[in-house]
Amino acid sequence: MAKKRKKKKGKKKGSGFGRKLLWLIPIVIAIASLFVKDISIGYYDRANGLSGAALKTAMHDIIRDHTYLDFDEKTTARYWWDNYFKKTDWSSEGYFIDMYSNEKHPTYVGGNVQNREHCMPRSWWGKRDKYSSYDANGDLHNLFPSDYNANAAKSNLPLGEVGIAKFDNGVSKVGINTYPKGYRGQVFEPADEYKGDFARVYFYMLTCYEDYAYDWKPDATKSMLQTTAYPGLQPWALEMLIKWNNEDPVSEKEIERNNEVYKIQGNRNPFVDCPTLVDHIWGNKKDQPFYVAKDDKINRQPQIKDLLFKVVNEYNLK
Repeated sequence: MAKKRKKKKGKKKGSGFGRKLLWLIPIVIAIASLFVKDISIGYYDRANGLSGAALKTAMHDIIRDHTYLDFDEKTTARYWWDNYFKKTDWSSEGYFIDMYSNEKHPTYVGGNVQNREHCMPRSWWGKRDKYSSYDANGDLHNLFPSDYNANAAKSNLPLGEVGIAKFDNGVSKVGINTYPKGYRGQVFEPADEYKGDFARVYFYMLTCYEDYAYDWKPDATKSMLQTTAYPGLQPWALEMLIKWNNEDPVSEKEIERNNEVYKIQGNRNPFVDCPTLVDHIWGNKKDQPFYVAKDDKINRQPQIKDLLFKVVNEYNLK
């Protein structure tokens, strides 16, 4: 007599490990997003142990190679607003973040309303008919959405601190520089909440394009820059930018923007990632070796480890 086969006991569909796996998916996605947003640990390792001019050049070597973004020939302002600024300068409240004015546009209007603005003027490194031959021309770390009138007032002026303003929209000012021992011409002054942002962009540009130093144009060298790779800035300008960097620390907006630019362009602004870097290159620690610290924005290992630990314990996946 043939024995009846015992039916194998199976788990109900969607129960047990299957359900755990379903709940695990969003956690795995969250972990993956950390790796996408923040580069792998080790990006700045070549700069560890260096200081001063050597540290600046090491950072230059790390960030110099990146994707060239066309600014003039095959793209338009609308393209930049819709494809780049929508990712890098978009507020969760539904408008473009404009460091030059209080305007809050939810879409690109164009014309005499909005612009793409080079934080460091592109006339500082090239001539009008040669702009597109310099890869700095389309560097997204140096380009921001801007109000048209503020952009026109800023023009190719250096940064500075204004006394009596000939242009003042409540965020941006233009007037004679009053910074002690500084350049005495017309300058552009951003709002206090963005002074650190501008300083860190300038530090980035001087570092990433250290190889441009020999060719800085007169508008740059008569005001803020020097035709040397190090220190690269006039003493008064360096002092002012360090002050701005210290008084307006890195914000969450800058961190998020740095991450988004990295996804698009493939390089980062190390002065956003590593708050002590300015001190080790130009400041009071320029004779002390630099090391990427655990609290630097670039280092997310503790966050990732904690998240993985939580997943294992929450879902008993041992």
